[in-house]
Amino acid sequence: MIKWAIMILLLAVSSHTLAVGESAKQGRFEFVESGVNVKVMLRKHGYTLGDRVKMHIEFLLGEAYSFDPKSIPLKGPVTSWLDLRDITLQQEKMDDGRNLIKIDFLWQLFGTVAEAQIIQIPQIILRTLPVEVVGNEQQQTLVIKVPEQGLYLSPVLPEQLSDEEAPRPILAPPSFDTTTPLRFGVISLVLAVLLALYWLYLNDKISWLPRHPGAMTVLARQLRKQGVAKQSALTMTDLRIIHRALASCAGQSLYPNTLNTLFENAPYLKDEKETISQFFNETWRLFHQKNVVENTISIADTLAWIRRVAMAERMFR
Repeated sequence: MIKWAIMILLLAVSSHTLAVGESAKQGRFEFVESGVNVKVMLRKHGYTLGDRVKMHIEFLLGEAYSFDPKSIPLKGPVTSWLDLRDITLQQEKMDDGRNLIKIDFLWQLFGTVAEAQIIQIPQIILRTLPVEVVGNEQQQTLVIKVPEQGLYLSPVLPEQLSDEEAPRPILAPPSFDTTTPLRFGVISLVLAVLLALYWLYLNDKISWLPRHPGAMTVLARQLRKQGVAKQSALTMTDLRIIHRALASCAGQSLYPNTLNTLFENAPYLKDEKETISQFFNETWRLFHQKNVVENTISIADTLAWIRRVAMAERMFR
């Protein structure tokens, strides 16, 4: 009996000593709820079963405080429907000496709902490392609370499946206006063909148009068939052919003193009046001078103004 009484007394003393020691140890720390403004950023809409939720928080600590990384929750299941998959911590020193804490949380949802509703990510409690306070025997630790965050969770399946045996009728596709675009397409195609034909006509690429070609068009075709462009110089025969075509345009024989009749009867030649007058006078001297005169008339320049006046003739007619 005495042994049992001594053992009970020793146990009581030991328990009291441990309690006092623990109380003394706990009395050295003071947990103070901080007024730190925690900035939380996350998307609150569009979640369903299996989605991952990215949450980013930031807050500033005073120069005297250091963040305790061990206060961050451990990865793993948090509730029956929520897991903490990953955590990333970043600390930056600001110019004013304060510490910027950035933490990225990656949650994953493992629950669903019958209809869309708000669910809450639990509150997170963080803290700083103990700091000695001047004039106080206790060491102070700040407690930073990240409030609960509400998310809108959408259901995976409709609330009630239909019992209809027959499938729903397939809706006819919406009718679009196909007549107007088709009409514009046909008109555009016709205009393109007409413009192409007109371009071929102006450039005398269609041999059977015009049906009754003018004298200058006939002249341009004749010189092209004869291959005059490949000659070294215009022959006297070539020059007389050109004179006959000009006379045909004027409707009479042409002489130096009656050359203006050409431009009166064929007004489409007025734009080339100076060039034609120079050509006519030079060839007239070649035809009628007794002394042999060298032929200096340029083939390229002559064929060029003949092509121009032939196009003008076709446009005029």
